[in-house]
Amino acid sequence: MKNILIEASIENLKKTIRLKPAHTEAHNSLGILYAQIGDHQKAMECFKEAIRIKPDYADAHNNLGRMYWEAGEYQKAMECCKQARRIKPDHADTHYGLGLIYKKTGDYQAAIECFKEAIRLKPDYAKAHYNLGVAYWETGDYQAEMACYKEAIRIQPDYALAHCSLGMAYGKAGEPQKALACLKEAARLEPDDAEAHLAFGVMYGESGEYQKAIECFEKTIRLKPAHAIAHNNLGFMRWKTGDNKKAMECYEEAIYIDPELAIAHYNLGVVCGETGDKQKALACYKEALRIQPDYPEASAKLGKLEGIKQQD
Repeated sequence: MKNILIEASIENLKKTIRLKPAHTEAHNSLGILYAQIGDHQKAMECFKEAIRIKPDYADAHNNLGRMYWEAGEYQKAMECCKQARRIKPDHADTHYGLGLIYKKTGDYQAAIECFKEAIRLKPDYAKAHYNLGVAYWETGDYQAEMACYKEAIRIQPDYALAHCSLGMAYGKAGEPQKALACLKEAARLEPDDAEAHLAFGVMYGESGEYQKAIECFEKTIRLKPAHAIAHNNLGFMRWKTGDNKKAMECYEEAIYIDPELAIAHYNLGVVCGETGDKQKALACYKEALRIQPDYPEASAKLGKLEGIKQQD
């Protein structure tokens, strides 16, 4: 029903544009609708046309930036959002969009400043509070991170992702009961949220409840089959319960999904070493170190194995 309504709206906007080709708002609105149905190419064309007609149309610059961001063209996205900010510096969405790009490109301090400005302009901007929390997490300011998630939840009590992230933050802070309460609320709000079930699994695994952790990671994989971290974590739980064969299968699947997941290569190396395949274990540790040169556990394991090999 939703798509039918969107398609009807698209046709109405097309008629408006045929009657009035220079109707910038119609072009921009049409772009938003195309983005909602996943046709990003047509959405970009609409936003570009709105900007061609009206170069100082901040919303169209901002929306075009979002499209570039989703396409992974972060430099173009940043240019669009900066242009939108120059035109309309008092628009919270513009600062928020730019903050998302800075966060994605790893400039967390710049992201923090953008999210703070978005919140200054729009104090009840729940998504800005949430993403400010994520940026604080990246900089290691965990108290500020938790405060941001709590504020996002205060503004929007049904914000499942904020409950999930707050739960993981409580887990890192050594407060498992609060963590589980938050994660349960996230799962209640969004039963099909793979990340909430992943976080549950981590919590159960850390408390030694391996079977419950296995169930959570399996649920994550059912919801999101290409979740490399879930496959890796499931493998670790299988290894903890003594099932090396299934552990290896999980690690190999994680590596198939994400060949650059260093921890999966390392974990596979551990199992290979324990089962006597020292040659493969060596290769796994070397690959883990290629991906992540500052991986002390992999360095230690590699050094030990190479020492044994030389003695042989």
